[in-house]
Amino acid sequence: MRVLFFLRYFRNQASSRVRGFYMAEELERKGVDCAIIYGYGRKAYINFLAKMLRCDILYFQKRYSGIDIKLNKLARTVGRKTLFDIDDAPGGTKLSVGAERQAAEMMRISSAVIVGSHRLMDFAQNFNNHVYLVPSSINLNYYKPKREKKNQGYITLGWIGNGIVYKKDLLMLINPLERIGQKYNIKLTIVGALGQKEIHYSFSKISKMKNITTEIIDSIDWANPVAVPSVISNFDIGLYPLLNNEYNQYKCGFKALEYMAMEIPVVASPVGENEFIIENGKDGFLASNEKEWEENLSYLIENENIRKRMGKKGRSKIEKNYSLEVCADKLIKVFEKIEVGRSL
Repeated sequence: MRVLFFLRYFRNQASSRVRGFYMAEELERKGVDCAIIYGYGRKAYINFLAKMLRCDILYFQKRYSGIDIKLNKLARTVGRKTLFDIDDAPGGTKLSVGAERQAAEMMRISSAVIVGSHRLMDFAQNFNNHVYLVPSSINLNYYKPKREKKNQGYITLGWIGNGIVYKKDLLMLINPLERIGQKYNIKLTIVGALGQKEIHYSFSKISKMKNITTEIIDSIDWANPVAVPSVISNFDIGLYPLLNNEYNQYKCGFKALEYMAMEIPVVASPVGENEFIIENGKDGFLASNEKEWEENLSYLIENENIRKRMGKKGRSKIEKNYSLEVCADKLIKVFEKIEVGRSL
């Protein structure tokens, strides 16, 4: 079996890195012959056409432009099976009607659809009868928990992500953190601010409080496979705030998975896939409002043993359900189904 992964971006973008490059590498280890093309422009499309007939399955990861739709139709015309993989709201934060229509068309014409969340599954099933949920997976070779942490006299609350996309979500933490800072010594680390002035300004204000230290990092080497887990290893508690809006309902909860993989207890908004990933009170906390954010964070700050226990339960869940190896096996089963299903 030979699979051609057609990705939007290089490794520095999370969806292409996790659902493309890492997955293809794991599939190779399991005996699936994989090739990768990424990017847009003439070179990428020529490479796709050159390799299309030499592959059994063509894997479109988060690609649904007009040209991608034409390439998908061409591939189906010449007898190739196609998979459309999506792990975010169609059109991104703009929720473009045009982008949603294009994504729907990619779903309709593909042999099958791979989604990263239950909300995306509900959407995709309107256009294709062969929809499979394969989570964004964690490469456990890189996510290795730090067993011992130095007592530095404060608790580190950490967030990592794309500040451009998540700045409004982050700002919902201002009030709870100000109240937390009146009771405990904390360090707030934000990684991925990407130069967003609103983030720098808003969180620099709370750093003036006596008990709060802030560290705002604009960017790291996202393409380096150990960069993200290395940063997360310094957190005591992982933060995942999400506003309850249409865009976030499609989110796949990858940030929560990353924290859990590093044995970091997570406090997250009960939005999108978070409700399916986190078992509230057992391997993390779900906070619906400012009061719950303050209460859950306070509880974890005060109880080191609870933090450790939740962290270990979270790691166990990742190993069983969300590891790269587990998700690669799920994807191989999908490949086998669509190869057998001649009518797909």
